[in-house]
Amino acid sequence: MPIPAASTNLTPAMRNSAQTAQWKELIRQSLCDLRVAIPGIVVSFDVVTQTAVVQPAVREKLIVPGKPAQNVAINPIYDVPVVMPRGGGYSMTLPLAAGDECLLVFNDMAIDNWWQNGGVQNQYQFESMRHDIADAVCIPGPWSQPRVLANYSPDSLQIRSDDGDTIIDVSESGVSLESGSTTVDVSSDSVSITASSSVQITSPEIRANASAGAPLALVNDNGWQWIVNDLYPWMQAQGYSGAAPPLNGETTVLKGQ
Repeated sequence: MPIPAASTNLTPAMRNSAQTAQWKELIRQSLCDLRVAIPGIVVSFDVVTQTAVVQPAVREKLIVPGKPAQNVAINPIYDVPVVMPRGGGYSMTLPLAAGDECLLVFNDMAIDNWWQNGGVQNQYQFESMRHDIADAVCIPGPWSQPRVLANYSPDSLQIRSDDGDTIIDVSESGVSLESGSTTVDVSSDSVSITASSSVQITSPEIRANASAGAPLALVNDNGWQWIVNDLYPWMQAQGYSGAAPPLNGETTVLKGQ
């Protein structure tokens, strides 16, 4: 309601109403100026600093008395720290790319000192900002309906590509790894891998053990005979002159001993 002009004829009820309207307007304007969180779209990601340039994905409605309301885009925010799962000496990283959707969260206080130095820090003396747009962090993950995942698994944990070509699936029935036409399924309490091209393991030694600790064979007898009688001779015929594979089936890791 309009606030009455100052007058000696104001009744107590009118004065109370005017004060209430002033307080409501003050609270409304404070809430309009407060920033908490907003969806964003990644413009670029710096793998060295692990910060992003993020474009807020919702325009603000600007209302100026006497003028039509305008929808105004918020400028991109620079040097936004990116939040990814990390702890205990381990990290999970994502290849964040331009166009990825995210959530911008605006911190209670300025984070510059902490961001530069780590640990527990004071704010810079000249800073008293709270929930400022410059103190955002970027959390990858929230997505809009046009970018929902196809074939979302309702009963397992998956690490997957968005197109579903490459999936690591963990459930009560086991683990599955899939990549294109390659699928590895393991029974209950196991792992499965799927890949569209190839699965590569690089290690000085590859060993598979049963739950009791006994080594498991990585190939069956037919596979072992193929390596010894066919694969290695063929490699030699092609000019291979490197070290021979461990042809003693009683001692090799491939045979599970």
